[in-house]
Amino acid sequence: MLRIVKELRRRKGKGKKGQMYLLGALVMVGILVILKYNIAYPSAVGEKKVLEVRFENDIFNNLLNEFNNTLRFSYDGPLDITKNVFDFANFTEAKIIEHSLGFKFLFVGSVANETTDLTNVTLINMLDVPIDASLTFDGQSDERKNIQNHESWDASFGITPGTTYTLTLAYNETLTYNETVENITIKTKKNKDVYVGFFYISLESSDAFHRISYQKDMNLPEKDKKI
Repeated sequence: MLRIVKELRRRKGKGKKGQMYLLGALVMVGILVILKYNIAYPSAVGEKKVLEVRFENDIFNNLLNEFNNTLRFSYDGPLDITKNVFDFANFTEAKIIEHSLGFKFLFVGSVANETTDLTNVTLINMLDVPIDASLTFDGQSDERKNIQNHESWDASFGITPGTTYTLTLAYNETLTYNETVENITIKTKKNKDVYVGFFYISLESSDAFHRISYQKDMNLPEKDKKI
């Protein structure tokens, strides 16, 4: 925790956006420490079990908030948004494992650029196993690929700015071969770049299982338009 504070001070001259990413990491560490301390000394076994479930609920809800904040405050450029999400997911996984919880994460980041008439897509796999995945963008398909755990895959597709598209992600975990299909709506705009982030997040323990899939859309400021 002290190391993160020092890093915040070191980056003071790099702007508020970089600091906000590190603050998210600091918040996560603080939450884990405080909540874990509060259940360390229960008066009964049953009470401890209830507190542990509440602890996990609080962690999960704060995870969602901090991932959303990472997306919102990563305005150094559209490509940096995806990179910061990946970095924060790795940091989160390391901290959660310390508390004997299971963490799985899958992310699709898409930048629709009205200048180049392209949408650049990155798929991040942190499901703890390799996946076979395909991306289809309104009939445009990239070849199916095997993506190892903690690896990413980049693809690009042509767009007409102002058009709404569906990006279809199909994947299976190579150990189970159960196919999962996610449809992501991308509303491109004229004279404006658009960033879309699709999240799958799960947190698991011996007592509870939390899972959510959702999409976040952002219009990128004019000054941040770079590919």
